[in-house]
Amino acid sequence: MTRRMILMVLGTAMLAGIGCSGTESSSHYLTNPRKENGLVVILPGIEGESEFNHNIRQGLASAGCFRAMPIYNWGAPIPGVGLIINQTNVIGNRIAGSNIAKMIEKYQDNYPGRPVYVVGHSGGGGVAVFTAEGMSQGRKIDGLVLLSASISGDYDLSKALGNCKNGILNVFNPDDTALLGVGTAIMGNVDGGHAASAGLNGFTRRFNGLYQLSVKPGMYYGGGAHDAATRPGFVARFVAPWVLSSIWPPGTAMNVASR
Repeated sequence: MTRRMILMVLGTAMLAGIGCSGTESSSHYLTNPRKENGLVVILPGIEGESEFNHNIRQGLASAGCFRAMPIYNWGAPIPGVGLIINQTNVIGNRIAGSNIAKMIEKYQDNYPGRPVYVVGHSGGGGVAVFTAEGMSQGRKIDGLVLLSASISGDYDLSKALGNCKNGILNVFNPDDTALLGVGTAIMGNVDGGHAASAGLNGFTRRFNGLYQLSVKPGMYYGGGAHDAATRPGFVARFVAPWVLSSIWPPGTAMNVASR
């Protein structure tokens, strides 16, 4: 399969989720009462704001997450060619992570002591890791949740985990071979590595504070392999307990192994 064909597959899969803005505007999720309760930054994949990330937010809200939940578009807003730029611009992706970290620190200055989580899907999962790495010395977030993340499976999470109070939850899907196996082997992950993604088979190295959850066929709530972990029902059942808990792993966590 050629690089051009891979781009076409990526584009078809990613663009399929664009165009649904949900029934509630983003401002509904950015009110002062929500900010007083905490912050959950949702990072889209290379496609930008789409149905996938709106579904994540909907799933968290349905599970009782009453916190500010902005969807942060970290990539280049260029139709078509923006997909490949966002997937391969390693330096730009790291800069985006640093910018998000600064945004989080500003929130922490205004709302000290509130919980802060970052949830990233696909390429946004990699940028979520860069965000944790970009936190200033002495600053931490509560945790990262990576959904079908396009970051190399052998990536060193030491620095990111050092800036997370609770740790990192990596949700991976062994069925996601087209995008996170073949696709990233040719196009590369957002960190520049060309190995299989952590979103396909999990992280291969063991770290204290890393938790991994494999998506099984019985856990699907509709959608395809790449967006299965973003479906509202899945998020409400398997992701929200982590975001809502101050201690990891939460007591309601299922099928999770610490690695």
